Amino acid sequence: MSDSALARLDALDIDAVVRRLQQHPRDIVFEQRVSMPEADVLCCRYKGERFNVKFDLDYGVFVDRVGKLSRKDIDEIARWLITM
Repeated sequence: MSDSALARLDALDIDAVVRRLQQHPRDIVFEQRVSMPEADVLCCRYKGERFNVKFDLDYGVFVDRVGKLSRKDIDEIARWLITM
């Protein structure tokens, strides 16, 4: 993923992402939002596999693979998130 794409991920608003996931589910299933002191995490599934969108205070926003998604799948998810 390019630096400009990463910067666009960092510009995402978590509430806007949650609304979009709920209103336009497509192939992404939003399961829950988890809040921790250092980050908010959106737990989701794509193609039946788990992934998280992590809004971290120190490291920014990133898509974190939990299941067996490919790098291509993760890049596709990130592209969908930044084109909202």
